[in-house]
Amino acid sequence: MIRLYLSAKLFILGVVTRLASKNKSVPRSNVGLNKATTIGVLYSYESPAKHEVVQRFIRDLKNLDKQVAVLCYTTKKDRIHISSHLRYAFDHHAITILGKAKSDRIQKFIKSSFDYLFYLDWTVHPVLASILAQHHAKCRVGHFDPTCRNFFEVMVKVNRTTPIEDIKKLASQMLHYTRCMEGQ
Repeated sequence: MIRLYLSAKLFILGVVTRLASKNKSVPRSNVGLNKATTIGVLYSYESPAKHEVVQRFIRDLKNLDKQVAVLCYTTKKDRIHISSHLRYAFDHHAITILGKAKSDRIQKFIKSSFDYLFYLDWTVHPVLASILAQHHAKCRVGHFDPTCRNFFEVMVKVNRTTPIEDIKKLASQMLHYTRCMEGQ
């Protein structure tokens, strides 16, 4: 019964989000990574190895003197690696069936003014799509997917091999291309 509810919720949330993202026109721009000051990182927890890659990506951004805010979607909080100290995790309960954020942390993230919002997943999960669609980041960056044109201004295509190497390549390519786009 719970699985049926979750499936229905995610389906309805996906439809509502897609309709909202098509009808929403937000001015976007690209300041280039070197001039950017605030960065958002959005991803889903899948394994400790992926989590470590994302943490390395976040450290790389902080080493570039960027203010970084992070949100991580997880389906089961007990799957998160104990040593990760993941204070920014949430599950599907934090978003209503119509895409309204119940959590103060998510509301604050959505309202934050980011120069870049990096999405470090291969597919767009309905809960995370809702956040992407609502966010007014100047430039949203994600993996190349023709069905997600309404969610990203910059899409990076990576040839896939193994899951962990793929996410490393995706993070690396996101940094590379946003550095190359100075003043575009």
